[in-house]
Amino acid sequence: MDVLKGKRILITGASSGVGLATVERMADEGAAMVLIARGAQALEEAAALARERGAVAHAIPTDVTDRAAVNDAVARADELLGGIDVLVSNAGAVAFGHFLEVEPDDFDRTVAVSFTGAANVIRATLPIMRDRGGTIVVVSSMMAQLPLPAFSAYTAAKHALRGLINTLIVEEREQRTGVRFAMVSPGPLDTPIYGRATSATGHQPAKLFDAYHPDEIAKAVVKAIGRPRHEHVVGGESKLMTGLYKVARPLGEIPLVLVDRWYRIGGEPAVSPGALWSENDHARLGDGHPGRRSGDVVALTRNLLTAANRARKLGTQLLRPVPER
Repeated sequence: MDVLKGKRILITGASSGVGLATVERMADEGAAMVLIARGAQALEEAAALARERGAVAHAIPTDVTDRAAVNDAVARADELLGGIDVLVSNAGAVAFGHFLEVEPDDFDRTVAVSFTGAANVIRATLPIMRDRGGTIVVVSSMMAQLPLPAFSAYTAAKHALRGLINTLIVEEREQRTGVRFAMVSPGPLDTPIYGRATSATGHQPAKLFDAYHPDEIAKAVVKAIGRPRHEHVVGGESKLMTGLYKVARPLGEIPLVLVDRWYRIGGEPAVSPGALWSENDHARLGDGHPGRRSGDVVALTRNLLTAANRARKLGTQLLRPVPER
């Protein structure tokens, strides 16, 4: 599959998690890339990994919330690559805690990184693509379609991003620019976004009881470049939860309450100030969650049995609300 061979790609959030997995997969398929993230060291490590695989990769450290810096970075990417065929918008960060627990500045910063940052990059890249055609792939979340308690700002940002992309699809169609859009929406992932969360509780969210390997999402991103779909929820577990919430909302809210309690009984101290206000120091794919491949029934069964055993030990903690701080 030579979907990416010769493609000139700009990718944000490129130094960790899905972004880094996407860089690796794109490098293997012969793409030329410009990588964007805040941390210069982590970003250069990601670019070096791509070069080791034979790809052309440039690193431009940029905070996507800085509109002027984004404009400069996109112009530089266009110059370095001789054009931009694909934009992969992936940057995101979270604040952990209930809405009234999270500091307003942390809430606003989450929206700025996860939504406004994406809008900044798309705004800067879209005129280039209108001249030459191209594809914009946005890495969103299943939380663009349902709630995620204890992550209200991130959920709001993803809902807003979904609305923006769906609107742009219509506008670009009406203008006949040929620019294509796709939105890839993963469920729970083994990614550093949780362990580096800016926390209002003083603790990290509890480790996920089941998660997908970030390369599963990278695979979906590459597929979306070749065959853009308006929206693609990745993983059977994610599709099941999304569908349940849509067709039977009261039933769908019950597991979400339990998910909230699971997250909030995590006891590991949070890093400070967290990813909202600090950059990645090193490139890293995961964060020790039980990551698995989509369709790996053995791993899924193992993860669920481990989670059931932990839930049994927690006992009544999961049956009552966790007090807010």
